[in-house]
Amino acid sequence: MKTKTTIAICGAGIAGVATAYYLLKEKKDYNVVLIDKNQPLSFTTSKSGENFRDYWPEKNMRQFVSDSIALMKELRSEYGNDSFEIKNSGYNFITHSIDNPIFGSGNKETSTDYLEEITDQEIIQDSFPYLDKKIEKIVKIKNAGKIDVYDLGTLLLREAKKMGLVLEEGEIVKIEKREAKFKVLLNSKKSIDADKVVIATGPFLNTIANMFGFQFPISNTLQRKFIIPDPNKVIPKNMPFTIYADTQYLDWSAEEVEFFKSDEKYSWLLDKFPGGLHIKPEKEGIKLGWAFQTEKSDPVWETPSFEFFPQVVLKGASRFIPELSSYEDNIPTPLIEYAGYYTRTMENWPLIGQTEVDNVYVVGALAGYGTMSACAAGKLCTNHIFDKDTLPEYAAYFHPSRYQNKEIIKVMNELDNDGQL
Repeated sequence: MKTKTTIAICGAGIAGVATAYYLLKEKKDYNVVLIDKNQPLSFTTSKSGENFRDYWPEKNMRQFVSDSIALMKELRSEYGNDSFEIKNSGYNFITHSIDNPIFGSGNKETSTDYLEEITDQEIIQDSFPYLDKKIEKIVKIKNAGKIDVYDLGTLLLREAKKMGLVLEEGEIVKIEKREAKFKVLLNSKKSIDADKVVIATGPFLNTIANMFGFQFPISNTLQRKFIIPDPNKVIPKNMPFTIYADTQYLDWSAEEVEFFKSDEKYSWLLDKFPGGLHIKPEKEGIKLGWAFQTEKSDPVWETPSFEFFPQVVLKGASRFIPELSSYEDNIPTPLIEYAGYYTRTMENWPLIGQTEVDNVYVVGALAGYGTMSACAAGKLCTNHIFDKDTLPEYAAYFHPSRYQNKEIIKVMNELDNDGQL
């Protein structure tokens, strides 16, 4: 009797869960084992901004995320619109300078299919009265909005279990290659024999890669968000996800400036802050984030706190939504802070495909777009595992071997932005 092929997926975040689902959807007679030290969807995935958009300056990313959005709509068609929320609630990049190109030059051959630019001051003020009156331009992504990542992940997990998925809770301490198979050893002393291994461990991609003797060209930065109530009803519940595209110096008082200058611990508060401060309405109030921490860090399970983060973000946000200044010195409670890692390659394209070790695959480095791209990432990894003849055009750009491809290297070297919207 022929034994079933066993695939061990390391990591039960949204990328690992989606990969498990599409593997079993393709081959129900395979054994798929999903391994994580924590509950599924509980680490980086639970810190998601829960947004989607189909526009990126690079064609490969546009196609990739558009495919993922289409797959999510297929899931809702198959399992019902109540299975998880995906809502076109908007995605606006705003600037005080009409000359700010927002997305750089990029590849805009079809950008008008994806974007709408508003520069009429009367329309901006009438449509978005909560914005600062000096905002000069809004760039709207037409097909964009929010996703309930927990419900999406729960759906994929539930259906994968119905098709035979096995969940294994435990920390992977070692993976041994034994002839044509792998032995995955857990801290519980339990082991899993597998024919193929998928590395989907988010910020811990290199923890597993090191067990095979190689490393991925990735870095991790810790990015923070928080949610506060909105007792003054500053933010309308129908406000699109809004990103401020301008750099800025924070508007501190003269006394604050002198204090920060005198103490090296706080002098960073006087630095120029990057664009990208973002805000959206939530049931609980307002969710805000700002990826101004760019220091690379080694991932840890218990993320450290960061002094002044809510105050800094609120001060920055009041630059383009002035009424938020009322919360700067009296932050509404409860204040919910959380942090997750952006795991990214230099060009911020994902890593999906077979690694340099036969039968070892990766699906990861989805910094800032893991939720919206998970379905396409899981399906693409599945297609690599089953060695499908026909792959999407973008597959080669995301494969780990791209760094040996001269044509793709040339494209990467010509990028005029860091890939982080």
